[in-house]
Amino acid sequence: MSTPRPYRNTLRRTAAAAVLAAVLALATGCADEPPAGHEERLNKAAGVASFKITCTKDLWDRTKPGSSSATDSHEDAKPRRVDGEAGQRGLVEITLTGAQLVDYLKTLERDISGGPAANSSIEPLSRRMYDAIAPVVDRIEKGRPPTEAPRAVVDDAVGLTGPTPSKSTAKS
Repeated sequence: MSTPRPYRNTLRRTAAAAVLAAVLALATGCADEPPAGHEERLNKAAGVASFKITCTKDLWDRTKPGSSSATDSHEDAKPRRVDGEAGQRGLVEITLTGAQLVDYLKTLERDISGGPAANSSIEPLSRRMYDAIAPVVDRIEKGRPPTEAPRAVVDDAVGLTGPTPSKSTAKS
């Protein structure tokens, strides 16, 4: 005669709950909330004729998706080398249409917020790009066309001037 094992039912319920939690996590993507103002930003971006981004070619190549999905229209944008000192430092300029900018902002937001399609290995790069583009898009005013295409520059060395501190100065 077999004795009943009351822990089996508890074990089954615990296993079922764990499986359900895993399925829900995959379905929802465990994504964080998008950055504040993201939807309004997308609406503003959709209304621009062109938007320029200046950054390193490596940063652009790593933050744009490699797929050829119809929703990734910014994939067609080609970087153009910048002239002068900035070009010598490896900066390129990418010109996006409003629709391409919307797609690119969505791609960056996905990598920042997480979820099943996010590339967490480039999250800091995507965050840096998003943080440089967002304030420029936020300054766009509906009904007031800019005199030139809005431009985001992702190069922290742009404002640096003056001599580089020596090793002895840096230690004190």
